[in-house]
Amino acid sequence: MTEPWVLYFIVFAAVFLAVQGVTALVGGDIARRRAQERRFAAVAGSVERDEKAVEIVKRRAGESWGRLGGPIAAADRLITQSGLRMPRARLGIVVAGVWFAAGLLLPAALGPVLRTLAGLLFALAATGAVLALRRKRRIALFGEQLPDVLDVIVRSLRAGHPLSVSLSLVGREMPEPSGPEFAVVFDEVSYGRDLREALDNLSARVGHEDLRFLVTSVSVASRTGGNLGEILASLSRLIRDRFRLQRKVRALSSEGRFSAVALSIIPVALFGIINLLSKDFYREIWGHPVLDFALGTAAVLMIVGNVVMYRMVNFKV
Repeated sequence: MTEPWVLYFIVFAAVFLAVQGVTALVGGDIARRRAQERRFAAVAGSVERDEKAVEIVKRRAGESWGRLGGPIAAADRLITQSGLRMPRARLGIVVAGVWFAAGLLLPAALGPVLRTLAGLLFALAATGAVLALRRKRRIALFGEQLPDVLDVIVRSLRAGHPLSVSLSLVGREMPEPSGPEFAVVFDEVSYGRDLREALDNLSARVGHEDLRFLVTSVSVASRTGGNLGEILASLSRLIRDRFRLQRKVRALSSEGRFSAVALSIIPVALFGIINLLSKDFYREIWGHPVLDFALGTAAVLMIVGNVVMYRMVNFKV
């Protein structure tokens, strides 16, 4: 019978080769990659900007999985919006390594097939959770910087600069993540891409909902000839007022959120403490026919209570 470690090694090798194959498939031929590298090197050498902006363009142009569609496109969007600068192939190797390690650490009683499947699920879930947390923090930071970004654009427009120059000023003056992202927009416009399309790409890369207001404002002003500076100044005030109201609501609802967390943790914590101090305390009820029904009812009521409290203290402003 084949040893389990041999099976895990075969699975790891298969995943590694599959990742390399997918990377070669979506990355294009070698000549196109070399042409892109030369173009990016020229951009980085001729224009003073943050190196992270060049990294973002490279990642979107040569390492995107979005063209494959389906769940792979969703994973590509999650990776992009999280701001992870690790190459896709290296990320696949990391996931495969976590899969391999999780399979080895799981109990041998599960069998090789269940251990392999459980390790794969754990690796995908852990990677997705980390990327989702990074994306949430990055989007929140971008939202905090967005009013300042709009103010920089407004001051530049009032000084008589064109919008493309205003975007490049944001790329130079603002920190990460807004600065490098707007530097990418300036690069795309400089290479001839339509401004509306470049801003749509920015919205897709970042994932912040308020960017749609910026895209719409620029589109309307470009078609109707309105005062873009005044429109963006009003948008900046609106976003700041929303942030102020959101923080006020969060402060007022802090007691309810703490109550939800406490009511969820206390029963489980008390059960663990009592069972640790007195292992015979629950001996008489184990195996009782009513126990399963009671535990199921308690779990359902706890879930319903948490959902209700979550809806009471979390809403869009």
